[in-house]
Amino acid sequence: MASSAGLTLVEIMIVLVILGVVMATVGSKIFGAGDKAKRNLTELKLQQLKSDIEQYQLRYNSLPGSLTDLSQCTENTGQGCLPISNADSIVDAWAQPFVYSLNGRAYEIRSLGADGRDGGEGVNWDVTIKGP
Repeated sequence: MASSAGLTLVEIMIVLVILGVVMATVGSKIFGAGDKAKRNLTELKLQQLKSDIEQYQLRYNSLPGSLTDLSQCTENTGQGCLPISNADSIVDAWAQPFVYSLNGRAYEIRSLGADGRDGGEGVNWDVTIKGP
């Protein structure tokens, strides 16, 4: 009898199931790494914003009224000012604007995470930084 040199349907299905399990495992790690990188980028942007706010305070002897004051000339800075930062620096890695609030001489900057809403877990967790 001549032996056939092909694969049976069962063998093909087993190979497809194994490939599916491998892709699911590897894929979840790859996609999770992208979200983690965006969270790290957001934390770095918050640190840079804190530095920009301190520079603004040294230049103009007051805290900015909003984060857009850092990237454009206002009444407080006068015409012809040199912006401290750019418009890209006042949004987080998910292209959501940072939430900025003043409380007297203190401020708080927050990113609402990947979902853009208060609270959450993982990449949806809010990141907050406070200033003096």
